[in-house]
Amino acid sequence: MMDKYISNFPEQLSDALKITQNLLLNYNNIQNIIITGMGGSGIGGTFAYEYTYNNIQIPVLINKSYHLPAFVNENTLVIVSSYSGNTEETLQCLNDAIQKKSKVVAITSGGKILDICKEKNFPVIILPKGFPPRTCLGYSFVAVLSILNKLNFISSDWKNEIEESISLLKKEQNDIRQQAKGIAQQIQKTFPIIYTLHSEALAFRLRQQLNENSKMLCSHHIIPEMNHNEIVGWKCLSAQHTVIAILTDFDLPQNIKRYTFCKKVFTELNVPVIEMIAKGNSLLAQWMYIVHLSDWISYELAILNNVDPVEVNVIDKLKNELQK
Repeated sequence: MMDKYISNFPEQLSDALKITQNLLLNYNNIQNIIITGMGGSGIGGTFAYEYTYNNIQIPVLINKSYHLPAFVNENTLVIVSSYSGNTEETLQCLNDAIQKKSKVVAITSGGKILDICKEKNFPVIILPKGFPPRTCLGYSFVAVLSILNKLNFISSDWKNEIEESISLLKKEQNDIRQQAKGIAQQIQKTFPIIYTLHSEALAFRLRQQLNENSKMLCSHHIIPEMNHNEIVGWKCLSAQHTVIAILTDFDLPQNIKRYTFCKKVFTELNVPVIEMIAKGNSLLAQWMYIVHLSDWISYELAILNNVDPVEVNVIDKLKNELQK
């Protein structure tokens, strides 16, 4: 089943454009934006935040907590993203937004969040039901971009980049799958350490997918920040590691120099370095290429690890405990 979810990612991006095209929003006088969501429901907001970082002229914050920051008020746009509509932390943030009289837009497939938004007459982007939240990145990412576009915080240029992404992924699907098999074989039975030179969301996504689909622990960091701390930790290795470096055409030249130095450090310690090199012309196309490759890697690792890539029983058990 997970392989079907992953292979349909290009179609999901296309469907997301259709779902959001008639969205109507009448909010004005927005002075700051909060995008709140957890896990697979929240990753779309993380990507949207990074993509719009150099365009939106007001403060934007990603929130992954039970509560909204103290500065949130009636001039704050709160984008609430929960695929199930029942995420405990996100529900509390929605209640905070209501108490603070914020401007709310929700992205969900149902649950309590949809019920509350209908009661309060908040605009909602309703997603198709029946998916694990982490397989809905295309829906949530496009939904957040659509909200920001409808409110005139960003132009519509991103839609062309999504269209390019769809064509690219369909064309490269078989090659991506073969790459994923090779990388999965290389990192199985190691502790992968993921580095990115441009978008932390890319590394964050791969880590999440290895955790949930492959049932593996791993870590991620971003250059240049890792040059100020984690690079020192490489002095004393006590386990078998593999470095996965995510590289795009949009990496800063100075960060490429930093990575080149770090690569020497890794290889001198006999640590294998695997480079995931993005394809595509636009920023979003390259990001979506890496996302698709990451998802397939996590699936192939699940097969090698003889685990079900769909089940997340330990998370379900935790949620049951919290409800007691």
